[in-house]
Amino acid sequence: MQEYGNPLLLRRALDHGVRVVVAHCASMGEDRDLDRGPQGAMTDNFELFARLMDTPRYVGKLYGDIAAMTQINRAGPALARVIERGDWQGRLLNGSDYPLPGVMPLYSVDYLVTLGFIERAAAPVLIELRRHNPLLFDFVAKRHLRSRGRGFDASVFETRKFFSRGA
Repeated sequence: MQEYGNPLLLRRALDHGVRVVVAHCASMGEDRDLDRGPQGAMTDNFELFARLMDTPRYVGKLYGDIAAMTQINRAGPALARVIERGDWQGRLLNGSDYPLPGVMPLYSVDYLVTLGFIERAAAPVLIELRRHNPLLFDFVAKRHLRSRGRGFDASVFETRKFFSRGA
């Protein structure tokens, strides 16, 4: 457990108006459910992140970064949920975690196909693209992701507005 890695600890900053981007949508690890007290049950960090995302007063303040969510150790139920949650799409931001998409053991197109996130027909092109340009591969692979017929909205990849001064 990382002492300060609990997503619920972000509430203080959020309540003071700070915009927060949660790396990888807190898609790994677990922490205490502090809403149940200092000895609350250990809970999946993604579930704690989801609780914050579902808190109306954090709309416009809390965002999730999808970088690395397609890594072998992260792809799964959390990735499916961020893809499927239409109400979160405007609060998700694409990141690449470059150069990691070029590190072969960390990302597997075949694994994403096996999980049903990517169509088998797209796999050969993505694999070849990865060999030549890992950053472009990461972008194109995420644009191909599907869960229950839904993919990421275009807004997830249009991050300029978020990072522009005064946004």
